[in-house]
Amino acid sequence: MPALTESELKLKIKSETAGAFLLCGDETFLVRHYADLLMKNAAQGPFAEFNLRVFDCEEPDLSEIYEAAVAVPMMAENKCVAVKNYPVSKAGAGDMKALEELLADNPPDNRLIFFYPTAQPKPSEIKTLTELFGKYGFAVKLSKLTASELVKTVERGAKKRGKSFEKSVAEYFVGNVGDDLNLLGNELEKLCAYSGEIITRRDVDAVCVKSLEANAIFMVIDLAKGNFEKAFHTLSELFELREDEYMILGAIIAQYAYIYRAKAAVTAGKSVGEIEVSYESCKGRGKRLNGAAAIARSMSFSQITACVEILSQADIQMKSTQNDKRRILEETFVKLARVKLND
Repeated sequence: MPALTESELKLKIKSETAGAFLLCGDETFLVRHYADLLMKNAAQGPFAEFNLRVFDCEEPDLSEIYEAAVAVPMMAENKCVAVKNYPVSKAGAGDMKALEELLADNPPDNRLIFFYPTAQPKPSEIKTLTELFGKYGFAVKLSKLTASELVKTVERGAKKRGKSFEKSVAEYFVGNVGDDLNLLGNELEKLCAYSGEIITRRDVDAVCVKSLEANAIFMVIDLAKGNFEKAFHTLSELFELREDEYMILGAIIAQYAYIYRAKAAVTAGKSVGEIEVSYESCKGRGKRLNGAAAIARSMSFSQITACVEILSQADIQMKSTQNDKRRILEETFVKLARVKLND
């Protein structure tokens, strides 16, 4: 059976109370959300707590889980067995055979849920699990929402709280906070508590914390425009917030990678849209790619290549030495600034 979409999963939750489900994907907020809904929908009534078993797996042995799955519900028509973070990486051939037996023998009065709210298995392991659950039940991969989907989500969230966004401000809010639904939810709660009926850009700037990715984009824009003082000020703020230096470097490298791809595409006569199709990591990142393309237009290929080389050297330094990582970052920013100054 092919993997379920999110919409199909919602229908299954409403229409059925049993079956085997695999929930995985990089949008862990949705993984937790739908796992909770599946559990609540299956184990109901006055004895719900007795008919719900949740296992947090550290070892691949499934014997106790199997016994819970085939047990008779207590004073109810259905029960639910949920398995969190099953360690498929530790599972041998015998364990995988036992998992298939569990799925095949899962009774019609039990909802069996395997879900990954934190650690995600490797792609090859996800493929194995998806094929197995597809044979006996349902598999759902919950990926990060696109920028437009995130905007619609926060607009709905604001509406539920009696607020609405000024034109284009919801998009600005998502661009600043990032694509993590947990963080967006927390920041939206703060924003709605602070703002009036109409949420403005000024409200977002006043109370919302910019994501590391957003700060990296703004720093690279400032470096490209020659606003070096502003770029260094943002870097200092990140230091004050105790952001990990290697994470900061990684975010900056990611932005220059977008710029390089945009420049290469334009040089080859390709469009930004073709980049989004060609690279899995670029899907749903049209706005970011357009921003990278705008920066790329103000830089020569040799300048962009020089920046990539500087960042590559910084990456090697951070990984291979005990040098002060903050100093490496600061020196890297000076070198990036010089690339523009030597234009």
